[in-house]
Amino acid sequence: MALVDIFSPLGGLEKLKITAFSDDSYDQSTGTYVVMYNPTTYSQEVTNKWIPEEGLADGAQNQFKSNQSESVSFEFLFDATLTSPPGKDVPGDVDLSYLGDSKPNLDKISGEKINAVDIIQEDRHVDRAIQKFLELTQKVQSASHSPNFLQINWGAFQFRGVLEKATINYKLFNSSGLPIRATVSASFIQSIPREEQAAEAGRTSPDLTHIRTVKSGDTLPIMCFRVYGTQEFYLEVAKANKLKNFRKLEVGQELFFPPLAKA
Repeated sequence: MALVDIFSPLGGLEKLKITAFSDDSYDQSTGTYVVMYNPTTYSQEVTNKWIPEEGLADGAQNQFKSNQSESVSFEFLFDATLTSPPGKDVPGDVDLSYLGDSKPNLDKISGEKINAVDIIQEDRHVDRAIQKFLELTQKVQSASHSPNFLQINWGAFQFRGVLEKATINYKLFNSSGLPIRATVSASFIQSIPREEQAAEAGRTSPDLTHIRTVKSGDTLPIMCFRVYGTQEFYLEVAKANKLKNFRKLEVGQELFFPPLAKA
């Protein structure tokens, strides 16, 4: 059975593109890699870290510590057997305008194009194409002394981070012993610019004024806990909103939570 790229131009989904940047500001690209075949699936993982509390005689209690970085995993196919063409959307095209102006840094992408198909057709094996992938994603760069920061674009999907690990599985070989088919299982961990992290922290900071809309099941102590991390300020919030009865909140009602210092 021939290999088929199910996300061909007939399906309307562009090739997955990996754009490299020298630092986590994602300002100026240093190169772009476009896959030969789109992955049929990918996995996304988010985790929370909990610390067991000590001193409890019975049962177990965990204390929340932090959210861990988001990660994604793909399996990329490299094939030089020519059993199935890679499609008309030739790898190497780095025009990302279809993602819209709201996507960051797209107007600054100007790096070298790396065409995986041309590399494969020239040598009729996949080793050089895989090495180009690793040079862009895994190799320590002389200027920054670290691997590149990466932006992955695939249709409406966008992810920014670094390569965590890659596993190469060679499937078929030519008469010279060179691989002509392989898969690369690659996982990436999220890396967001410090400025964006600071902005996000500011949006949820208890030191800033927040406006929240009451939803079904909400109580003022619960809403205070979401903003301040404690329920103890619910009376101050009730006074700030001039609530006659803080126990009777109306769904759809807007409340503001002023900056309050913890005791």
